[in-house]
Amino acid sequence: MFANFSEIRDAARMDADARVAVPMGHDESSVEALCTAAEELIATSVIFAPEAAFRLTVEAMGRPLPPGVEIVDTETEEAAALEAVKCVHRGEATILMKGFLKTSIFQKAILDKENGLRTGRVLSHVAVVHSPRQDRLMAITDGGMVIRPGEQEIAEIAENAAWVMRRLGCRSPKVALLAAIEVENEKMPETVLFAAVARKGIPGLDVQGPLAVDGAIDPEAARIKHLEGPVVGVADILITPDIASGNIFAKAFMYMTDTEVGGLIAGASAPVVMLSRSDAPRTKLNSLALGVVTGGAHG
Repeated sequence: MFANFSEIRDAARMDADARVAVPMGHDESSVEALCTAAEELIATSVIFAPEAAFRLTVEAMGRPLPPGVEIVDTETEEAAALEAVKCVHRGEATILMKGFLKTSIFQKAILDKENGLRTGRVLSHVAVVHSPRQDRLMAITDGGMVIRPGEQEIAEIAENAAWVMRRLGCRSPKVALLAAIEVENEKMPETVLFAAVARKGIPGLDVQGPLAVDGAIDPEAARIKHLEGPVVGVADILITPDIASGNIFAKAFMYMTDTEVGGLIAGASAPVVMLSRSDAPRTKLNSLALGVVTGGAHG
């Protein structure tokens, strides 16, 4: 299994055909990431954005535009999103990446009935994190797509994340269903829901819940709390109760620690890199490399 994002970026360089379509990728953070990706032979790119604004960004950055970065003059967010999705849908690009545009517009294009990237599966966001303290890769889901999942959606969210982790070399992903406590409590509906999912199980996956995050990822904490099971202390996938807690959890890692992060949407017909407009170039580069390495549709 890949140990960190440096190894993921190295592996991405082995795919000579990776090409990313980026709607409104004319902001400095996106341009920086895309130029680095081209220079490091991770992926070429086609950017759908106002060409004048793109040229101003490149000029302000004071760096030469490397080969492999193409701009298609596109004025509006809606047009850029749709054209980028069409590019991936037609097979002219292998990855879709969100630039400086509203998430709602980006998602609408992905779900377009004629040109979108639907597969019939639940689409869920998977944030892959490398925490120095644990010194391994873990997935946090879903902080970007499903607002408040039910039992079936939780199972599909887990399967999507497991697919990503398997692509990263994790043979038997272990899934922790996160809550504040490890017992059912009717005043905490997520504990009841997660206990039901754990009892039912998810085919092909070790699943436990509810589990607090310390007992899920830290063996010593699990020992102190007298927790037992195949997941405690060694979880690869951390499933949160709703989009709010997943989003807060992942961004806390990014902005309060030295954790490296990459994120994408799983369940689509091609890798979809969806990040915040405020994310750093390094996070965007990690996410792009993650998209290259995971590749292909979730069948």
